[in-house]
Amino acid sequence: MLSSVLSWLPASADSDRRLGCHWPVRSTSVLLVVLSGPGGAGKGTIARALVEGDAALDLSRSWTTRGRRADDIEGAYVFVTREEFEEHREAGGFLEWNEFLGELYGTPVSNSDRDLLLEIDVAGGHQVLEHRPDAVCLFVDAPDDEELRRRLLARGDSISRADQRAEEAIRERAEADRLGYVRVVNDDLQATVSEIQSLIEAARRQV
Repeated sequence: MLSSVLSWLPASADSDRRLGCHWPVRSTSVLLVVLSGPGGAGKGTIARALVEGDAALDLSRSWTTRGRRADDIEGAYVFVTREEFEEHREAGGFLEWNEFLGELYGTPVSNSDRDLLLEIDVAGGHQVLEHRPDAVCLFVDAPDDEELRRRLLARGDSISRADQRAEEAIRERAEADRLGYVRVVNDDLQATVSEIQSLIEAARRQV
């Protein structure tokens, strides 16, 4: 939960505002919430719970070139060919995009007047911050590496894929730290959702 942030982020005035104390003034009325974290941390489940419990929050549907998985939630992704993705990218149709394990992922530009939740990786979050430094960036993590690997294997990842994702998680944590993400440890789903809801409400109040 949020208490773990205090021992993880650098103690500075800049990081204080990312703890929800002083979120920067937004450039538009629309709040952007970036939800990042390693595979297996539970960010997809958390994202759905946040949107279901908040009528003012929309979940951005990412475009991807990867194939469908059995556990994909209907409507969570727009599945496209690499050619379609690259054409949309060249037309300026993505707020951010990234390549991960050989597949392309992108967040389409939205004209919605509702607050927007983006479930993207840290590299994508970096791109978002370049355009919207007022975005609320949260890093959802497992309690420890052993638990992360257990969750990856439980959802059907191979041992080699789980190891690969665990290594990637180490790099993502370091980059999230550098960018000033708030780290939220998902050791209890409902408590984690409630904590993130509180952070979003705090950001909304600081217009």
